[in-house]
Amino acid sequence: MAENNQKPFVLESLEWDNTWIEKTEDETSPRVFYIGDSISVGTRRLGTILSDFHILFDGFASSKAPDNPYLAPSIALFAEQLRRPSAVLFNSGLHGSHLSDDGEYVRCYEELIRFLLDRFAGIPVFLILSTHTLDDKTTARVIARNEEVRKLAEKYQLPVIDLYTVSEGCRDAHSDFVHFNEEGYRKLAGAILDTVRPVLGIEGEKQ
Repeated sequence: MAENNQKPFVLESLEWDNTWIEKTEDETSPRVFYIGDSISVGTRRLGTILSDFHILFDGFASSKAPDNPYLAPSIALFAEQLRRPSAVLFNSGLHGSHLSDDGEYVRCYEELIRFLLDRFAGIPVFLILSTHTLDDKTTARVIARNEEVRKLAEKYQLPVIDLYTVSEGCRDAHSDFVHFNEEGYRKLAGAILDTVRPVLGIEGEKQ
């Protein structure tokens, strides 16, 4: 048996992947590859629906933290099944709570950015800010990490989709302290569409 030389990493108590390829028979509509967390699961298909299926959102969502050595290979393997996307969205959400905020988290996040820019060379890559929560301590950490994401976006000249600000206006649209009901997810998906549409050259009403 081959020896596993991967460095140690932390798993959450529940580990999961959620994958989706929209309308596989459609070979002409622009596609957005949305890589994210459980929030992306809630918003992804609504992005397709709110665009009247003019934009198809494919998705790879996972609980894998940014330091998980299997995250990038899992994304790459799934992407082999996809037609070339017109844009890539990335957000790691709250996963990686074991990573320190004194540089450890941002180093892992930056490695993923470099992976995405290499794997999807020539395709616009958007960084998505993590959403507001109903827990003050968790939200403080989200704010701090979002600021680091903004700095990385500036360093690599990548556009940012600010779902944090949108989610602050959805305090009454939570299903629990982190996740949202359909009303909340529709607002998040609408904000994504408003940002992505101009890049794809597709007109549409602001959501």
